[in-house]
Amino acid sequence: MKKTLKIDFVKEKNLDSNIWNIAVGKKSSNNEKQQYTDKDKNIFFSDEGLVIQATFSHGIYESARIHTKDKFFFKYGKGEIVAKVPSGKGTWPAIWMMPQDNTYGHWPRSGEIDIMEHTGNNKDLLYLCIHTDKYNHTQKDQYFYSVQKENIADQFHKFGFEWTEDHISYFIDGKKEHTYYRGEESKDITQKGWPFNQPFYLIINLAIGGTLGGKIDDSAFPQQFVIKSIDIEGY
Repeated sequence: MKKTLKIDFVKEKNLDSNIWNIAVGKKSSNNEKQQYTDKDKNIFFSDEGLVIQATFSHGIYESARIHTKDKFFFKYGKGEIVAKVPSGKGTWPAIWMMPQDNTYGHWPRSGEIDIMEHTGNNKDLLYLCIHTDKYNHTQKDQYFYSVQKENIADQFHKFGFEWTEDHISYFIDGKKEHTYYRGEESKDITQKGWPFNQPFYLIINLAIGGTLGGKIDDSAFPQQFVIKSIDIEGY
């Protein structure tokens, strides 16, 4: 059965609780510095769309993270998210997916699909990666791809994906940038190497610092990650 998620955040005034969960607390898997909140200053709507705003005050970084676990999840499909990433040093915005049921165990055994990651410390670079038990960023052998895009920050762009049984493709502004194939370059075709045969849910967040976000410029805050629209068709 087809599952669709079509949202024009420019026309929205409230986050639909039938679709979204707002994470609250200090959730850091990669030594990030932020605390996630549901405060109005960290997540709100503007005439540009849904704003995830990172703030810094009294030595505390606060930001927001939303996800669709238990509410919208799908196995295979395609989608496009229109968003504007910030350029402040230390920002780490991401659009990504995690497994709904962790069929093969917790990270990285059940996989991770990163639709887009960006850092203000490398503001013309985008990361388009996937992680598995056998191939992930803690290993020398991994599914890793980065693409140089001048002036990608502080303006809206389209971040797309196509996910099938045997490949995951990435698109930026409608142009295919990279494809990962199941078993490419003699990689393991079992769930250890390709666990992407189960439903995943969507996550959108703005992290600060950490292993990828890097050095933070405190004078740059507040910083905004703006999501204009989402269009996903899955199964």
